[in-house]
Amino acid sequence: MIALGILCGLLRYNARKKKRLQEASLTEKYQVDENLRSIRLLIPMMITHFCCFMPTLIAFPLYYAIDPSPDSRQYPIFTEAFSITILYAVLLPVVLFWRHKSLRDNLQKSLGVFNRVEPERARADGRTQEQVRHFALLSSAWEREIAKR
Repeated sequence: MIALGILCGLLRYNARKKKRLQEASLTEKYQVDENLRSIRLLIPMMITHFCCFMPTLIAFPLYYAIDPSPDSRQYPIFTEAFSITILYAVLLPVVLFWRHKSLRDNLQKSLGVFNRVEPERARADGRTQEQVRHFALLSSAWEREIAKR
């Protein structure tokens, strides 16, 4: 839960930092975008991990509160009864594919679900427009430099 809180705080911090980076270098903007993408991928992983392993951590003290004199031979039975590690191994890839569009697209391409090439759409975070603007500014600066000579 602490790690999830830290990730949410980092997400909020990087989102604010991105809004303030109007005149920053392209490298710094890219780093903040990469931080945001990484955190957005880590949060569903953290929630999945929490949901799959927390029931065992809650059931373990409850079991020993109900039966104060546990037998050590019952521990493997308890672990197998309340452990959902197998569910975690199945659920985590599903969550990642559902959450991350590029992973879904790569899976569909590898399975041959669609074979046509689609033009790249503008991204919701405005990176495509920012890159076009950046290269237009470079081009105009280059043209001014050539005109001076």
